[in-house]
Amino acid sequence: MLLKNVIRAFRRKWMQLAAIGIIIILSSFTYTMMFYGISGIEEPTESYLEEANQEDFSVEMLNTVSEIEARDPEVAAYLSQGAFSLSGIKGADPGLFQRLMDRRIEAFNRHYPHSSLEMREFKIANYTLGGESHTALAAKDAERINLSFIEQGRKPESPTEIAVNKIYAEKNGLRIGEALSVSGTNYTITGFVLFPDYTLPMFDDSFNIDAGLKALLLFPSSAYEELNAPESFRLAGTLPDTEELDTSFDRAALPFVTHIAATENTARSGAVYGELNEGKTMSLGLSVFIASIAVIIVSIMIFNLLYAERSQIGILKALGYSRSKISAPYLLAISVFALVMLAIGYAFGWLAAEPLKSLYLDFYLLPSAAIGQSWSVFATAILVPLLFFSAVSGFIIYRILGERALALLTPPIHSSINRLSRAVSMLLSGRSGAIKFKYLQAIRSTGSFLIFFIGILFSTLLIFFALMLDGTVERLTVGYLEKTEYEYEAYLDAATAPPPLQNGEEKFLSYPFAGLNDETVMLQGLSPDNRLYRLYAESGEDITSALENGVVISERLRATQEIEDGDSMTVEINNKESEFVVRGVVEEYTADKIYIDRQTLSLLLTDGQTPGLYNGVYSSDPPSSEAYQTVISKEGFMEQSEALASYSSLMFNVLIAGAAIIAASILFVLTSFTVEKNYYAISLLKVLGYSRREVNSMILSSYFVYALISYLISIPLALFVLRRLIVVFALDYGIVLPMVFEPFYILVVLTILLAIYFASTFLSRRKIERIPLQEVLKTYGE
Repeated sequence: MLLKNVIRAFRRKWMQLAAIGIIIILSSFTYTMMFYGISGIEEPTESYLEEANQEDFSVEMLNTVSEIEARDPEVAAYLSQGAFSLSGIKGADPGLFQRLMDRRIEAFNRHYPHSSLEMREFKIANYTLGGESHTALAAKDAERINLSFIEQGRKPESPTEIAVNKIYAEKNGLRIGEALSVSGTNYTITGFVLFPDYTLPMFDDSFNIDAGLKALLLFPSSAYEELNAPESFRLAGTLPDTEELDTSFDRAALPFVTHIAATENTARSGAVYGELNEGKTMSLGLSVFIASIAVIIVSIMIFNLLYAERSQIGILKALGYSRSKISAPYLLAISVFALVMLAIGYAFGWLAAEPLKSLYLDFYLLPSAAIGQSWSVFATAILVPLLFFSAVSGFIIYRILGERALALLTPPIHSSINRLSRAVSMLLSGRSGAIKFKYLQAIRSTGSFLIFFIGILFSTLLIFFALMLDGTVERLTVGYLEKTEYEYEAYLDAATAPPPLQNGEEKFLSYPFAGLNDETVMLQGLSPDNRLYRLYAESGEDITSALENGVVISERLRATQEIEDGDSMTVEINNKESEFVVRGVVEEYTADKIYIDRQTLSLLLTDGQTPGLYNGVYSSDPPSSEAYQTVISKEGFMEQSEALASYSSLMFNVLIAGAAIIAASILFVLTSFTVEKNYYAISLLKVLGYSRREVNSMILSSYFVYALISYLISIPLALFVLRRLIVVFALDYGIVLPMVFEPFYILVVLTILLAIYFASTFLSRRKIERIPLQEVLKTYGE
């Protein structure tokens, strides 16, 4: 009989229970989805990276000879012929190149005696597949560090064989045994490969990481050397487990080193560690936060339910029913309800884990395993929250039922004064009784008010973050390219004579080996009067003509080096220092780049001998791929950012939806509880002649004011979070996030908050309308 009565009481509150159920489901769903999705990647990844001996650190170095190395007569002879890059020396004299690398490794080992080094050789190839522009990183097979990992098939052995990474093959319909054309040569795919130093397909300074357009390629040694593509080099290193990496170094002793980076701080190889660890931590924290909200709201509901039935409970106690016998039906009902909601969340989380894993593998180049059930995840997602729900609910029920039967039968005298009420009461001193009632009744329960306030604050922060995230990927990857007029950029082959210029083609000169404050930067030589690659400031002003009497820098360089417009800076070019004045900043975030007059750069590189040096052209029409070593389509490059942009759009929708669900659920449940708690007061206000609008205002409008206060607090918090994110990404990964806080976001978030408020309180307002005037007379008569 008692259980049936409790079930009937719960049925009358089905809408409140539904809103609470959504919060409980969201808690279990978040934890289950994230942990299962990440575990399907994390466990095989740990084994893979250990087996492949992933580098502990990498040594980025000059791809030109240092001033000390240039004193070698053999090296000086090649420098006089114009072979100033390491790849140029390697092509002309492989033996001399190897001796240079051996000397660099020996010099590094003298200062880091516990390290083990191996040279990493790789090329970046651009080609067309299925009418789209693709970019591939072709690496030479390593011997000790960063070993190639074959997921399926075998390593290539003959010059016509190749291995590619699996996700790239799947996205492009390639199978083992089929052919792949790279730079005009057909190769047979023998297997699927992974490189442990490229867990993220970041092959250059850009943030385009579309795994369907970016490939890892493994060639046999001979085929790698024959591949016609720009080549770069770095040193991969490992340390004993007992040693810690010191990334500071003596530049005078190691002049060829630009910087030393630990793997965990390198985006291309170490971002996965932070992503997986932080993903689990974030999911657990978010799940606990949401579950805590649900627990407190359920506690409030139980308290209100028992309070409304205290007279009946008093009668039962007077008839001899024990405290445990009365509390059992309530505890059973709430436990079953919580168990069902947690189980639903677990089931949906399990189903969503596989798509989440696939989403990770769309960006990270990692092995994966089938997702299996885990007792620990089940316990954390269902049993632990269930015990928490039951314990808190049982404590509240047991405490209320601890009162004597006579006390339960006697109308209670409320003590609604708490510290928060006192503070608000002092602020409202001198105001009318109606206003005091309006703002004090919402904070009578400190716990429910804090849940409301924190929940709204959290939701508005999520919405602000979603708005700041919107458009960030486009600005980071291809935002500036949309302002340029060229369609293709083509790079000359240093081993052949440059082809004659076609109509509309414009020369440029790239020098990626300049030094600025002990960092390597790119110099891009342009003509001040060029048409295809104009430079624009943030205001939209064309500043290309500023190259006539200074240089223009990228926004990323300005942020990382703290250089402002008008500052002077000293740049090392070809082992000589030159001073330039910054005349402008362009909104480019993909590289540390300095734009300079092409003729000026040409004179600096040739010791004043020729102003006409160039190594590439911009064009509106496709240049001949046979005449140039590499031809890159701007449209194809921009297409590579679409996958990341779609992910950003998905995150935007998820954040907005999550914020709306949490805020709406909290507002609906708490306002409906407020109406029920003030049932007698609402009837009395109607008897006293207050209109429907006035009653609504006195009971519910205070929540609107407190929501606005929470919203206003979220604005500086959003700005703080924005600044911290930018600093963390810049310091840890060298990435400048172009996230912006636009003033109109304040109005957008306010509009969304208003919509959530009025939608979630609609039913509570209807409930106020249905409360009869005679209710107070009935109570008074009783």
